[in-house]
Amino acid sequence: MKNEVTYSKVNGMKKNIMIYLMIFAVGSLVLRAMNNITINLESSMMEIYIVLMTLLVLSIQVCRLIGVPVKDEKTIREKYIINNVGFFLILWGGIGLHFVSNLIYDHILFSDSNNFTSLFILIGFIVAVVSTKKHDFYLNHKIIEKETKPYYLSVLKNIGGFWLAAIGYATVIYSLSLTLSISTERVMVVISSIILSIMFFSIEYILFSVYEKIDYDEKMMLKEQNSQRFLSKKVILLGLPVIGYAILKAGVYFLYWAAKISENQTNERMFEAITQLLQFWSLDFAIITLFLSFVIYKSIKALPFNKPSLFKYYPILIWLSFAYALYNFAFVMYSLIHPFNINLEILNFMSQNSFYLSLVIMIITLAVHIYFYPYMKINRFPAAKLFLIVAIFPLLNTGGHVIIQIMGNDMFHVMYQVSLLSFIFAIISSLSYYYIYCRMSNDIFVKREMKRVLDDPKVVLSKKLIH
Repeated sequence: MKNEVTYSKVNGMKKNIMIYLMIFAVGSLVLRAMNNITINLESSMMEIYIVLMTLLVLSIQVCRLIGVPVKDEKTIREKYIINNVGFFLILWGGIGLHFVSNLIYDHILFSDSNNFTSLFILIGFIVAVVSTKKHDFYLNHKIIEKETKPYYLSVLKNIGGFWLAAIGYATVIYSLSLTLSISTERVMVVISSIILSIMFFSIEYILFSVYEKIDYDEKMMLKEQNSQRFLSKKVILLGLPVIGYAILKAGVYFLYWAAKISENQTNERMFEAITQLLQFWSLDFAIITLFLSFVIYKSIKALPFNKPSLFKYYPILIWLSFAYALYNFAFVMYSLIHPFNINLEILNFMSQNSFYLSLVIMIITLAVHIYFYPYMKINRFPAAKLFLIVAIFPLLNTGGHVIIQIMGNDMFHVMYQVSLLSFIFAIISSLSYYYIYCRMSNDIFVKREMKRVLDDPKVVLSKKLIH
């Protein structure tokens, strides 16, 4: 019976991921067509393979299992075998053909190729997380119940398997290059792409495995000890790359303008290239931030205390912030992809809209922090005062930018000062948020009596201000 339930959950999860892969492949083909890139077997080998293989696997399931009881144990086992084989061929075959396509296709965009692969892997892992949560299941279900040390040793063994696959891909690429007489330089570019892609895959698999272990341990703690923390420790895990990216991006931008002021052209070109690469990755980190925000929301939602009446609308702010990140990504991509064919009116319009949208989000965020603060104070949330103060930082940063631009004369010096201020606020704000995450993820929530909370003057004042 236990095996039957496990097979059923694995089927649902792998089916979701295969459908995601197919949608992503179709989306990639549409984007190629929109950018006037020729769609043929050489340029779109991976996408065509994924679409056809996914349709084939789903068709086999329908034809083989039509008219058979869905809940039958034999049916579930057959679906499990079909999904397992199909998933393996689609995932690893698709990745392999992506590298083959890069080798034989005339047009190579090394950075674009790796940005596509990293985004593809990241979204794939998020789909896997959502699917496993939906089916109350763990991707590492075979090892999740192990103690911490044996669990992570098993994770490292799986990563060893990924690198064996990388060696296999590199061997195939090298053999093909000899057969097709392809230049050594091109082969090295593709092999570098394989190494980077497997590195992305390994890092994100480690993060995913840590995420699953934390989730499992917290469920066990709630079940066995009937206690929970203010925030899940998953927030610490997801928050680290987000704050690291925010500080790195602001720091590199500052160094770019510092190099421009000092007229060091070598450093200027280097930091400009790094800035562009970080901008390409901004969508990846926007997705991680979206996921982090929902983990925070669900952690607080699960706490047994009387939530503010507007708390249920918090996801709207999360999606609004993500929409703003998408808008900014589109704005940056427009300026980077078409540097010599930019419509200045469109660029100025997008720039102004970006500023006003950011201002609206900052004001709403501050209002949310002020509204929620009394409830945090009454329920003894750690670092509650810092939570209130940190919401002011973005507005102070924006105000500083406006003052510098009004008072400044030379554009280069103005941008240097603006980038320095942004870097300082990025460090202060990011580290403050991470400190809050760490405090709330380590402290155990203790429920207070409902009557005392509702009668508290701070809560009464908060309600009066809102209504």
